[in-house]
Amino acid sequence: MTEEITTRSWGSRLKDALVGILIGIVLIVAAIALSFWNESHSLHTAQSLEQAQKVLVSVPNAPIDEKNNMKVVYLSGEAATEDKLTDSVLGITVTAIRLNRQVEMYQWQEKTETRTESQMGGSERTVKTYTYNKTWSDSVIDSSRFKEPQGHQNPSSMPIQPQQQYAKQVKVGDFSLPESLITQIDVSKPIDLKPVNADALKNQYNKPVHVNGDQIYLGQDPQNPAPGDLRINLNAVYPQTVSIVAQQTGNTLQPYLAPAGETVLLLVTGQQSPEQMFKQAQSENTMLAWILRGVTLLMLIGGFSLILNPLVVLADVLPFLGTLVGFGTGFVAFLLGLSVWIIITAIAWFATRPLMSVGLIVLLVVGAYLLIKARAKKAAAVPAPSPEGSQAP
Repeated sequence: MTEEITTRSWGSRLKDALVGILIGIVLIVAAIALSFWNESHSLHTAQSLEQAQKVLVSVPNAPIDEKNNMKVVYLSGEAATEDKLTDSVLGITVTAIRLNRQVEMYQWQEKTETRTESQMGGSERTVKTYTYNKTWSDSVIDSSRFKEPQGHQNPSSMPIQPQQQYAKQVKVGDFSLPESLITQIDVSKPIDLKPVNADALKNQYNKPVHVNGDQIYLGQDPQNPAPGDLRINLNAVYPQTVSIVAQQTGNTLQPYLAPAGETVLLLVTGQQSPEQMFKQAQSENTMLAWILRGVTLLMLIGGFSLILNPLVVLADVLPFLGTLVGFGTGFVAFLLGLSVWIIITAIAWFATRPLMSVGLIVLLVVGAYLLIKARAKKAAAVPAPSPEGSQAP
């Protein structure tokens, strides 16, 4: 563990806070743009799914009926392939849709904890504590960037890289699947690695090799890993049943461009009805929309916080005063962010969800009214000071 202590002057903090105003404005503009895009994309995706479902035709996976060419079709069956995929490092060959080599290396990892304290006069004292622990990672952790690299060195590269490969030819009945559908088939199973030639691996990488079922360990002791040790797993996506909604194009399938402007291309593993598939797609679309709404709200609050931050820095000449102002500006930033978010969402919804749009505006107005009324009531409850020189009768 090591510590780093730095101090920033009040002037430097104020300069950074003023620059933060520009960043805050950019953040607010970006949030507004993202909000409008999100509402538009969510609406058009929902409409596109509805349009695709209305013109959907259920077809057998064989033989292919040319009458359905360029139509939106639903089909199911086993996604099969005859392609053989080979892991050249481990010497394993399987007939599969996908072969995935997972490699992790035991390495040092740096964690940073930061503690900031305001000082009298407006300066700021920052204490950074760096701690080091070992962890498994599927990518190289650059130890040269550590605050204290001495004694925490990691290898500069992984001797065996992760790898993912796909079959070129995958068919469901007579339909050849495009890459965009092949990569969506993802239910995998681990591969038994007992056939791997451990001696060849040991000679090639100059490390002891331990084979344990579906995992290979390169290192002295799997129970006591050391930095630089590797563990490797292979898993494969074997032929399996899938259900697909797409546009039929000859003997293959492609995304359907709906009149609403979004493409529809659905694949799920297992046997599912088209109704289930569209319901799931609509649910995923709704979930994504709400996630992005939450992101835009946080961006707006963050933007207003940055704009108001110079007030906190100015007040931080007296640390307790800076803390009070910080609470106040944080609350104001939250109210401003929430208000702008409601207004933007209401505007975006007005054309398609007018009742909900009006409801949001009413909610905002009522909330503002209640807040103002509560503040006025609180102010009225404070007794006015008696005039100087007045005497009791």
